Amino acid sequence: MLNTTARIIFSCICTILLLTGCSGKEHFTPGGGNTGGGSGTVTPPSGSADWTQLTASNHPRIIMTDADVEVIKQKIETDANLKKMHDYIIQYADRSLTMSDLEYKIESNRLLAVSQEAGERITACSYAFRMTGDTRYLERAEKDMQSVCAFPDWHTAHWLDTGELCFAVGIGYDWLYNNLSAQTRRQAETAISSMAFKSALQISVDNPNGFYSMASNWNQVCNGGLVVAALAIYEANEDESRQIIDKAVSTNRTAMQEIYGTDGNYPEGYGYWGYGTDYECLMLSAMESALKSDFSLSTNEGFRKTGKYIMYMEGTTDRCFNYSDCASTLIPFPALWYLADKFDDTSLLHNEIRKLDSGLYSSYSSKKYYILCVVHGSRFDLGDIPAPQEHVYRGDGINPVCLVRTDWTFSDTDKMLGIKAGRADYSHGHMDVGSFVYDAYGMRVSADLGLQSYSSLESYPVPPGYVGDAGDFGQQAFRWAVFRYNNYNHSTITLNNALHKASGRAQITKVYDGQDRMGATVDMSDILSEDCADAERTVTIENNTDLVVVDKIEAMYNKPADVRWTMVTTAQPRIDGNRIVLQGTERNLYLTVSTENGATVELKVFDMTLNDWDQANPGYYEAGFTSRVTSGKSETFTVRISPE
Repeated sequence: MLNTTARIIFSCICTILLLTGCSGKEHFTPGGGNTGGGSGTVTPPSGSADWTQLTASNHPRIIMTDADVEVIKQKIETDANLKKMHDYIIQYADRSLTMSDLEYKIESNRLLAVSQEAGERITACSYAFRMTGDTRYLERAEKDMQSVCAFPDWHTAHWLDTGELCFAVGIGYDWLYNNLSAQTRRQAETAISSMAFKSALQISVDNPNGFYSMASNWNQVCNGGLVVAALAIYEANEDESRQIIDKAVSTNRTAMQEIYGTDGNYPEGYGYWGYGTDYECLMLSAMESALKSDFSLSTNEGFRKTGKYIMYMEGTTDRCFNYSDCASTLIPFPALWYLADKFDDTSLLHNEIRKLDSGLYSSYSSKKYYILCVVHGSRFDLGDIPAPQEHVYRGDGINPVCLVRTDWTFSDTDKMLGIKAGRADYSHGHMDVGSFVYDAYGMRVSADLGLQSYSSLESYPVPPGYVGDAGDFGQQAFRWAVFRYNNYNHSTITLNNALHKASGRAQITKVYDGQDRMGATVDMSDILSEDCADAERTVTIENNTDLVVVDKIEAMYNKPADVRWTMVTTAQPRIDGNRIVLQGTERNLYLTVSTENGATVELKVFDMTLNDWDQANPGYYEAGFTSRVTSGKSETFTVRISPE
C-alpha cells in the first residue's frame, strides 16, 4: 500500500543526496565576476516588495500569519481533509514533547539529521502552540531553539545542514516571537548571523562548489532556509538580512531557469523534485506573506508547469517513474498544495488527496512541509478536487520526458506510460535513455530498478577497467559497473554489448497525443553512435489497449549491430513459442516481436547476474530479445505488448 515505506524512501533520498557531495554537478554564473568581497556580482531583485512590513510589531509574518491561523481554525471544523493535515502536525508535536534535547552530532561528516529533526520539531510545536495556546508546545520549541543556537557551529562545511537550521530557527523565531524570552530572541539572532549569514555572504556566486551556483535542490534548500531566517530577524540585522535576500533571489532566479526549464520537468527526477520544490515553495510563500512579493520568481515558465510534471510521474500501481537515482515508492508532495493555490489549479491535488486517504501523509517523516498544506489548502474546497483534463505531458530540457495517462480513474482503463530521453552524465543520472515504464491492468509491466544507495558501494574497491566511484559520470567510471545504473538493466536497447555513451544526448523528436495513439519518439543516435549509424525509438499506447515499441536501427557500413532489447518488469516472464508471457496477479499480457526486413529474433528471459557490490532486485525480471543488424543495413523491430 501507499503508506508502507515513505520514511525509508525519504531517508534513502537524503543519503544519496549527501554522498554525492552537492547533489548536482551543473553550475551557472548568476551575476558575473567577483567584486572582491567573495560574494560575486549580485543583481538586486526586481518587484514591489513592501519592506516596511518587517518590524518588531509585525510578527508572525512568515507563511502563516495570525489571519491565516483564524482561517485554518474555522476551516478544519468543516473540511475533513484539512483536518487530517492539521492532526498530523499536532500528533508530531505531541511526540516531540517527550523527546530528548537536540545534540550536536556529526554523522558521515553531516549534521543534517539533527538539522532536519530540529526543523520538524520546532515547526510542529510552533504550529501547535499557535493553534491551541498550549504552553507545553511553546516550551518545547523554545528549548529546541536554545539547543541548536548553542551549537558550536551550524556545519557550513555541508551547507544543507546550515540551510535546514536557518529554516528551523527562523520559523520558531517568527511564529513565537511575542512569547519567546528576550534572551532566546537574541540568541537566535546571533546564531543566524554568526553561524549562517557570515558564511553565506562570503560564498561567491561564481564558486562552482558553492550552493549559489548550483542548478539543483541545493540552491533551493539553502536559499530557502536563508530567506526564512532573514525575513524573521530582519529588523534586528537589516543590512545582512537584505544582502541575504538579494543574493538568494538573484541566484535562485537563474537556478530555476536551469532546473525547471520551460516545461517544468525536474532533471534529477521524482524524489529530488520533492526536496527542492518543497523548499522553493516555502521560500516563495515566505516572501509573499512577509513582503507581499516573490520578486516574480513564480512567473518562471517551467515552475508554473512543474506541478503537472510531477502528477504525470505517478502511475496507477502506487509507483512513480523512478528514472535516475530515485525509488519507485510514492511520497507526499506538500509543494503541490502551494502550487494549486498559487496557480488556481486544484486538479494538482488529485493524486495528493488519494495519498491522504491512503494514509501516506500520516507516515511521511517530513511534517514541516505540511504548513504549506494547511495554509494554502485552507483557501479552497478540498472536498471537490477535479481530475486533470490532459492526457499527455511533454517536458524538454536536460532530461526530456514524455508522460501519458489514458485517464485518471486508477481503474483497468487507466494506463500510465513514461518515456525518458536526455543524458547519463548529469546529477544522479543512469544510462537509461530510451527507457520506459508502463502501468497497465494492475501491474508495472515495464519498470525501472531505481536507486542503489551510494553508501552500499563505498566499501568496494574500484574493479579493473573502471575509474572513479559511484558519483563519477565518466565513460569508464565505476558507476557504470553497478547493475542498476548501466543500460544493460534498463528497459532500453543495447548495441554490441556496449555501454551507452555517457556524454551523449537524446531528444524527444515527436509526441503523439491522439485518442488512438499516445507516446513519443526519441532520437537515440548520439547515445549509440559508437555502434550504429542511426537509432530511433518510438513508444506508444495504441487504442488504450496495446503498448507498442518500435526501434529503427541503421548499422554502420563496416560494422554490424548486435541488438540486446531488454525490459525490466514485475510480471514473471516465460517464453511460449513465438511470444513471451508476462504473468500478472490478475491477468497475463503477451509480448511479441516482428521485424521489417527479416532479421532473426531470439526471445530471451535474461539472467539478472549480480556483482558483489550490487543490491538484490527481488520481484523484478528482465525479458526481451537479441538480434543482429547486418553492416550497412537497417532494421525495424516492433514489440507489441497486449492482453490478447
